[in-house]
Amino acid sequence: MTGPVAAIDLGTNTCLLLVAVRDGPRLVPLAEELRVVRLGAGVERTGRLAETAMNRAEEVFREYRRIIESFECQQVRCVATSAFREASNGYELRRRIRAATGYDLTAITGQEEAHWVLRAVQEALPQGVGRRIIVDVGGGSTEIIMEDGGQLGAVESLRMGSVRLTERWLHHDPPLPEELKAVQADIDGVLTRSALRRDVDTLVGVGGTATTFVAMDLQLSTYDHRQVHGANLTRATLELSLHRCGALPYAERVKLPGLHPGRADIILAGGLILMGLMDHFHRQELVVSDRGLRWGVLGEMLASPEGQA
Repeated sequence: MTGPVAAIDLGTNTCLLLVAVRDGPRLVPLAEELRVVRLGAGVERTGRLAETAMNRAEEVFREYRRIIESFECQQVRCVATSAFREASNGYELRRRIRAATGYDLTAITGQEEAHWVLRAVQEALPQGVGRRIIVDVGGGSTEIIMEDGGQLGAVESLRMGSVRLTERWLHHDPPLPEELKAVQADIDGVLTRSALRRDVDTLVGVGGTATTFVAMDLQLSTYDHRQVHGANLTRATLELSLHRCGALPYAERVKLPGLHPGRADIILAGGLILMGLMDHFHRQELVVSDRGLRWGVLGEMLASPEGQA
């Protein structure tokens, strides 16, 4: 068994921590944490990270450092995605994180993000034959990964995400029908430009949007990896949940079992992206994985000499 290592994934909406060890072929989690930071608030409009968002991120990194130190981790890797790589003042947050924790925060490209997501899915949901598409709906971007016979194929990083589309189109509570139609039209326009093959055997949904709709369908008061990971989410179930969420104002929507409060205001846009992807690839269901980017990053760390005990 290796010694513990840690990975932090700073996304457009959430900041995720994973501390784990490798026991033979398996990654064994010691700690998993999620905090809603909403780093990408306003980034599309201003091109900059807001001071309040950077304050939230710094506070979470300080908290995560205490957790990481309690496990005496040998190595820590911190990656940041869409909002951080797009913001003109990302360097300021990088400086603040380094001063507060000693950690280096690295912006990764959509291609790098896709590489690590694929690695995580291949470990968590192995598939040796056939062609599958893995979709990771984030707050600022959506990564689409083609896997053919277990090998990485084409990759696309699309500038559509749950935070981005919510800020762009959804301005009423609950959203107006024409606002939801605008989101759908935006998604359809982005996917029309995709060059990926659409004849696939399996669709896999990674990340908080997909897992949330499964948790909502199961009405989980407490998230349970064993019930969510590997579950099938049908288009009919997704559509039903979207109708229910869309009919409720935020104050009522946030009370729905399985819906994390930090996702309640962006879940409609995220769900519409997921539905658009299912329609685009002609799939009536997808398999859900809750092991995404941070699992891939950590798996690669533990496979390298630096991550070994």
